[in-house]
Amino acid sequence: MDERFVPLTAVWGEVEAELLIGFLKGEGIPARKRTQVPPSVYPFTVDGLAEVEILVPQHLLPRAREVLRAFKLNWDD
Repeated sequence: MDERFVPLTAVWGEVEAELLIGFLKGEGIPARKRTQVPPSVYPFTVDGLAEVEILVPQHLLPRAREVLRAFKLNWDD
């Protein structure tokens, strides 16, 4: 069965994206990232170019939203 991945949220930069994906995977939720940023030796942000979209399986979206709230609580501390 081909799982449909849908957007959960968008974050700024690869570091936060990888942290969130790791957090989701630790909770048993597969996650992927989608970005328009080409690889670069000199990463920078210009008008949303560093935005990374986090995708999760559609059937796990409600659970992923709960996990995202917990992640944001921990990230903001």
